[in-house]
Amino acid sequence: MLVAMPPAVRRVPIETPQLAIQEYAAILAELRDAPAGAAADLEAVATEAVEATRAQGAFLMAVVTPPDAAPALLTGFVLEVPENWSGDVAELLRDSLENVGGPDVRETITVDTALGPAVIVQRVPGVEQARERRPLTLQLQAFVPEPGTGRMLLLTLACAAADGWVAHQHLFAELVASAAQPDVIAEESFEHQTYRL
Repeated sequence: MLVAMPPAVRRVPIETPQLAIQEYAAILAELRDAPAGAAADLEAVATEAVEATRAQGAFLMAVVTPPDAAPALLTGFVLEVPENWSGDVAELLRDSLENVGGPDVRETITVDTALGPAVIVQRVPGVEQARERRPLTLQLQAFVPEPGTGRMLLLTLACAAADGWVAHQHLFAELVASAAQPDVIAEESFEHQTYRL
């Protein structure tokens, strides 16, 4: 599966832990306008984030920084997909997430991709999460099937601030809608770099 990664998406090479830690620390230092050499001081935070992401089974980790928006973290996981994935099954998943996904589920939609329908869920914390002292993180999740493989891509974009949330929503929807098989879309047709999942 290929997805178009806009320049605002800065991939961290999670498959190589030490390099991922160094690159994530460098991105954190840049985002905090830290003085030169401060990336080394942020390696403990970066180590914790990279190790936690790898422990959850993610194969994709990236920092998303659209203009005038708070930074967000994008992660990707592989899940099993039902054999009979279709528009009807996507709608059932969307309805299920809307009905039992918890009080932070604010909106669910389906998006057409070259691979079939994908489901996007928007989670926005409310007073319920504040009362329970849970992290108040805005989140977008997408379930993107890869036909014929029995696999589904779960993409999650999480942001700790609402600044620029509309930009994140737009970028995420474009990223999900760009999903295609390598033999269906020529890589040069993408405006941005492509990433094979």
